[in-house]
Amino acid sequence: MLGTGKMVELARPLTRLVARIIDGAIFFVLSLIPLLVGLQDFDDLADEPLGVSLALTAIGLVYEVSLVATRGQTIGKMAMKIKIIRAGDGLLPGWDMSTVRWLVPAIPSLIGLVPPLGLVGLLSLLVYVSLTWDKVRQGWHDKAAKTLVVKV
Repeated sequence: MLGTGKMVELARPLTRLVARIIDGAIFFVLSLIPLLVGLQDFDDLADEPLGVSLALTAIGLVYEVSLVATRGQTIGKMAMKIKIIRAGDGLLPGWDMSTVRWLVPAIPSLIGLVPPLGLVGLLSLLVYVSLTWDKVRQGWHDKAAKTLVVKV
């Protein structure tokens, strides 16, 4: 139930997982384009790991935040017929909450890029898995952004 009293049907965890897998495949393809265009050979990756990490972060940020802010759905969520809404009123999350929602799982992954802290990246997984034991199926990223994922 939303803050307005309106009833919504929450997306199932498996549906959300499939949407995330689809988005991961899209991210992979999008990531290849600038990497392949900008590199003379794959040895360049070893020379510029920070630049590669920043480029991948920017691609993820633009893809996820812009689609969620403007449509409430990434391409994976569109395919699975689910949508992200604000828990209070059912409207689109907007730019600020979409950014918060993206940052919560992204920060542990970014910290995990530093070799001694590699295990910290596992926190990103925990952010998503946390929705499986929450009564309204909110992961920590949903709680931080005050969003729900619902069936369309």
